[in-house]
Amino acid sequence: MEQDQRPDQATMGNDVREKAEKRVSERIALLSHLGSFVIINAFLVLIWALTGRGYPWFIWVMVGWGVGLAMHAFAYFTGRRGEAMKERMLRKEMEKIRKEQG
Repeated sequence: MEQDQRPDQATMGNDVREKAEKRVSERIALLSHLGSFVIINAFLVLIWALTGRGYPWFIWVMVGWGVGLAMHAFAYFTGRRGEAMKERMLRKEMEKIRKEQG
């Protein structure tokens, strides 16, 4: 008789908690990145405004950092789709291996 392949409730609970912790950590990292971007760039604009409002050099910092922030946000928001695709591929491969083994 074949052994049941489903994980027990405790294992499933741990898996859910680990996934939830990972998502929360990723969300906190993105929000921290956004907060740093806003605060530091506001400070740079203030420095520019208080020092004569010449060439708006702070824009270069904003653009460069903004690209990095956009990439971080893109990775955060598309990461879940990637996880789902990986999970589907893993299940398919596991099923294929089970069939090969008999």
